[in-house]
Amino acid sequence: MIKKEEFEIKSGDFFDIGQTVNGVSRFIWIGDNWHYFNRSITRIYEYDQEDLSKAVLNKDGTEEIVYLGNIFDHV
Repeated sequence: MIKKEEFEIKSGDFFDIGQTVNGVSRFIWIGDNWHYFNRSITRIYEYDQEDLSKAVLNKDGTEEIVYLGNIFDHV
């Protein structure tokens, strides 16, 4: 799990980071890796996992990060 002082990213958490990384702005945390959706299938994020985690946690406070929920909450 990735932790910030008052926030913890859990498996299944889904975010829209507002900016696009290779044309994608929505990411999901599963199995200690970030994934993104490409034509209705999920692919593992191929780049630096830590950099994307920092973007999602918005450490510098400049981005509008939207928490879209946890996919496992509806199971």
